[in-house]
Amino acid sequence: MHASEVTPEVAANANELYWTSTRSVNQIAEDLDLSKGALYGALVPLGSHRACPRCGEEAGWANRTARDRGELECGACGWSGSRSQTVVYDPDGVDGLVEVERNGISIDDGRNMESAARTSTSSPLRSIAGGAVIGAALGLALVFWSRRR
Repeated sequence: MHASEVTPEVAANANELYWTSTRSVNQIAEDLDLSKGALYGALVPLGSHRACPRCGEEAGWANRTARDRGELECGACGWSGSRSQTVVYDPDGVDGLVEVERNGISIDDGRNMESAARTSTSSPLRSIAGGAVIGAALGLALVFWSRRR
């Protein structure tokens, strides 16, 4: 079967076989009566549930070799890199970005402040309580120090 004759059903079957089996490309193409070119034309990147750090779209693996090597690509902007360079993909957030911190660097370009507020784990009450605990500990240390003199 030529690439122009590939139906959506055949393409879906080709993608499932390609991404979930260990069959070779030649075996899959033969099983589906496709040329290798038609098979490659029917394949779509496998999503990773990780967002591109540049544009926020979902990054994925272009092929099984890239998946095995951990090499992600963004189809929207062309970024490529590893999973450790990505952020959690949130398709419901503004531009798909979620604010996270890695190595003290905030991965948020300001486009999704509402989403960042929703996902934030800190609160003013938590900050006040932490300050009170630290203040009480310092006060007790000062009392014990002054009694020893």
